[in-house]
Amino acid sequence: MEVLIGVMLLLLVLGMPIAYALGLSSLVYVLTCTDMSPMIVAQRVCVGADSLVLLALPFFLLAGEIMNASGITRRLTRLALAIIGPPRGGLSYVVVAVNMLVAMVSGAAIASAAAVGSTMIPMMERKGYPRGYAAALNAAAATMGPIIPPSVGFIIYASVSGASVGKLFLAGTVPGMLLAAGTLAVCAWIAYRHGYPGGERHSRCELWASLRSAVPALLMPVIILGGIFGGLVTPTEAGALAVGYGLLAGFCFYRSLHLRDLPGILLVTARRTASIMLIIACASCFGFLITREVDAGQFIGLFQSLTQSRSLLLLMLLGLILVLGMVMEGGSIMIILTPLLLPVLNAYQINVVHFGVVFQLGIMIGLLTPPVGMLLFVISGISRVSVRTIVHNLRPFYVMLVILLLLITFFPDISLWLVEGAAGRLK
Repeated sequence: MEVLIGVMLLLLVLGMPIAYALGLSSLVYVLTCTDMSPMIVAQRVCVGADSLVLLALPFFLLAGEIMNASGITRRLTRLALAIIGPPRGGLSYVVVAVNMLVAMVSGAAIASAAAVGSTMIPMMERKGYPRGYAAALNAAAATMGPIIPPSVGFIIYASVSGASVGKLFLAGTVPGMLLAAGTLAVCAWIAYRHGYPGGERHSRCELWASLRSAVPALLMPVIILGGIFGGLVTPTEAGALAVGYGLLAGFCFYRSLHLRDLPGILLVTARRTASIMLIIACASCFGFLITREVDAGQFIGLFQSLTQSRSLLLLMLLGLILVLGMVMEGGSIMIILTPLLLPVLNAYQINVVHFGVVFQLGIMIGLLTPPVGMLLFVISGISRVSVRTIVHNLRPFYVMLVILLLLITFFPDISLWLVEGAAGRLK
């Protein structure tokens, strides 16, 4: 196993993409340290991508692209600006509100950051906000994407753990709202501390016009989440429904989408889906080889020799997730670690759905952490602000995220009470 992990780390240090590093290290390990046929690598890569649960992933990614291309994000921003109005730091609150609404459709942090950040960062700079703060806020707010349902991260976790996607979506609802509230609280503190400008007061006519324009957009998350939580559709069916409604809104309601736009939208979605699926497939092979070499009983015994306390175990797992999040992509961490941790979670009687929410929030902190934090690089490219400056401005958001992570970890009812009340209705 030392060869497997060592080759993977070496390839990452050399700058190889994570998917190729996982796949090639698996092939090297099979050829040099086992008597298995190298065909096992190809087979496990195919098995890793062959999951019915993962069928929902391209649908939600496509729905997010349609939403951006048809101007839904722009209309949601206009509505948030009209509602929030004059309070000090008003544009900060708009960023959080729009990211929350976009998260209810796209389920991906990178998509939220690109869609909202490209509009709001220049707008905030024109109104007198420091560009570094605007970039940091958009990065922090984008972490709501994979926590508030629907979530691409929960879909990946469900495909590996066997947990219900619907239960994971429901479990992420309250933590997602707490994340939004925490981000708003940090924004308010920073706005009053630094004297950031207030928003503009809008007339009732503008408020009514922006609301009327945004109604079809607001119906999109209602259809998705209402269908899932009402037990009317599965998450995969909800993703397909979101795509259909997005096309209807773009072509018929707003008439801002044209047939010539579809090839570009489909191409971007295909590329993003292929990138994520390649990572999932290669990480699945890598994880299979690790779990093959690690005896579950010995692995449980290792943790039990360190602590018998469930709280201390959770702290150790949080530390492991946060450290790995600094150097690895989130989906890879989930697919590699989850099969190893499932026997440990069962031995310590830790709810798999609850741990999925904790796992996802820990990975979101990793997205904001150098040297591999993808959100940092996406926002840096959009805003033309250095990663170092963004990290400096993120410090109060880091504190809020860690406090929220600990709160959700040690008070599982925060994420599970909705699941316990409505799980019987989920498909």
